[in-house]
Amino acid sequence: MQTPAQRATPQRSEDRQAELTAAFTAFGTVSEQLADAFDSLRMQVVKLRGELREARAGREHLAGRLSALLQALPAGVLVLGGDGSIQQCNPAASELLGEPVLGLSFTAVLARAAVDSTRMLEHVELRGGRFVNVSRRELGGDGEVVLIADVTESHLMQVLLARQQRLLTLGELAAGLAHQIRTPLSTALLYASQMTLPGRHAAELGRCARKTVASLEQLDKLVNDMLAFTHGGATRETVSLSAILEQVAKWLRPALRSGVRLTIRTEAPELCVRVNASSLVSAILNLATNALQSARGELNLELLARRANGRAQIVVSDDGPGVPADLRARIFEPFFTTRARGNGIGLAIVRAVVEAHQGTIGLAESAVGATFIIDIPAEENS
Repeated sequence: MQTPAQRATPQRSEDRQAELTAAFTAFGTVSEQLADAFDSLRMQVVKLRGELREARAGREHLAGRLSALLQALPAGVLVLGGDGSIQQCNPAASELLGEPVLGLSFTAVLARAAVDSTRMLEHVELRGGRFVNVSRRELGGDGEVVLIADVTESHLMQVLLARQQRLLTLGELAAGLAHQIRTPLSTALLYASQMTLPGRHAAELGRCARKTVASLEQLDKLVNDMLAFTHGGATRETVSLSAILEQVAKWLRPALRSGVRLTIRTEAPELCVRVNASSLVSAILNLATNALQSARGELNLELLARRANGRAQIVVSDDGPGVPADLRARIFEPFFTTRARGNGIGLAIVRAVVEAHQGTIGLAESAVGATFIIDIPAEENS
């Protein structure tokens, strides 16, 4: 007769066999799943390798086209490192700046190629007569890309256009100047002829002489005004705006009458400009003299030098009668004047001088009097 322990042993063996069978079945199922996953992964790897080869080929093709484009580009392109040294450049940049280029400081290379190394702004004149525009942009990360565009033809066209405009206006001036010259010339001839008559007393001869000299001085002023208009300030020098205003005050103070108060203010004493100093001083004097001649009685006249938006400004303001609204648009026209003894070319000359310095002049809105603003480029380091 079997004991209970002997009867349990076969039962446990059957249970273990069932467990092993289930385990092998599960293992087989997982193995098949792993095999399927491996096959799928292998296919994905093959696909990704193909896409990577295509992407690499595309990048190489794009890089080749970009390189060919930079080589053929007529503008100069430079890539600068974080220290400002030139790491890459295309042939156009080498042609404009001259060799050697790579590995050198861009500032030093540009200074070597420029006519004036102290004036290396966006518009630069190179040795050999070329003019270029220089644009710089930061790269993502460390470094810059520099674009150098040859604008020689555009610059020469602007110079030619300005010259043609001056010649056109000069023709208008010559036509009007004949009438302007006739009056003082006739007066000078009249008094000179009176001096040759016999029996003239010394006092009368002196009066005739003074009238003759005054008429000749008026003629000289007309000729000088026309020359100033045609020249437009060719010879230039770097000078501070405060020095310009000091020169204006030097010439203006002896002409001040009683009741006129002159104020000179300089908000930026270190601000410098590159100008023809004598022509700019003459232009400012012209504006100030107009204020003195237009006002009656007391007058406050102010000359202000300041910096505005990176440029230099000279403001001539007064509290006189101002300019009527219906005349504001015509005051810079040649031969336009509201004064009986005016010749109408003073403000036209002022505008020509300012524009010859790549500047602008305008009549600002003001509650009292007139305010003229001259705006010209400032020196980079001032």
